[in-house]
Amino acid sequence: MKLDHENEASETLPVSGVERAVRLVTLSGAGLAALLVLIVFGVVSYSVFMRYVLGTPVTFSDELNGFIVVAMVALGAGEVLLRGEHFGVDLLTERTGPRTQWLVEVWGMISVILVAAAVLYSAVLMVRFSYDFGIYSEGYLGVRMWIPQGFLLIGMVILILAALARIVTLLTVRRP
Repeated sequence: MKLDHENEASETLPVSGVERAVRLVTLSGAGLAALLVLIVFGVVSYSVFMRYVLGTPVTFSDELNGFIVVAMVALGAGEVLLRGEHFGVDLLTERTGPRTQWLVEVWGMISVILVAAAVLYSAVLMVRFSYDFGIYSEGYLGVRMWIPQGFLLIGMVILILAALARIVTLLTVRRP
């Protein structure tokens, strides 16, 4: 028995040249996110070993992993969007015709762009503020906050590019 996303993944839908080009950017973000997963695994393993085997707890691991998890999600969001593996509600759209489904998908991409643009704007202000005032994290790492915050900014740019590329595909290659 296949899941819905497995059926969709097995169908190769046509994509525009713009989407293929942006795919290189989203794959780069997803690749970095995958590398960060390995880093989190390493930090957690090190922390567990130090605490339970050597009896010396590590103080920085929770803070570091929190920063890394935010970076993983932000960097991987664009690729998830292009793969069609993001959250969606199909209850109503499955019962409509191809034209309505197409319109819902276009509107969905526009909504993604609007929300990501709002987050991007906030991220720009946040990074600029943290950089200008030299703000450091309050935890044990004492890292300059603009560095982990910058990953949110990069991730939103990638997400906006992915949604724009999908809109180009929908308008040029997948018109109903």
